[in-house]
Amino acid sequence: MTVLTKSVVTGMTREQYEKTAAALIDQLRATPGFIAHYAWEHEGGMTVVEVWESAEQHDDWFDNNVKPHLPVEVNPEKHELANKVTA
Repeated sequence: MTVLTKSVVTGMTREQYEKTAAALIDQLRATPGFIAHYAWEHEGGMTVVEVWESAEQHDDWFDNNVKPHLPVEVNPEKHELANKVTA
């Protein structure tokens, strides 16, 4: 089931995010199940939303590649999508 994940990373600056993203983006694009990634800065941190083919694929990627780079513990929200339309 396709899932949308949302991670709020309190205390992460835009510069920290950009450094981490630059190191991981090519690998992320090549990871099975990855569909989309969006990020924005908010007061006090960064928010990252991703779309994956399954929660398991997201969790494997997140636990092994993203978590080690985060300044705080993050537990992404997961939402099963009822529909997905792309260009």
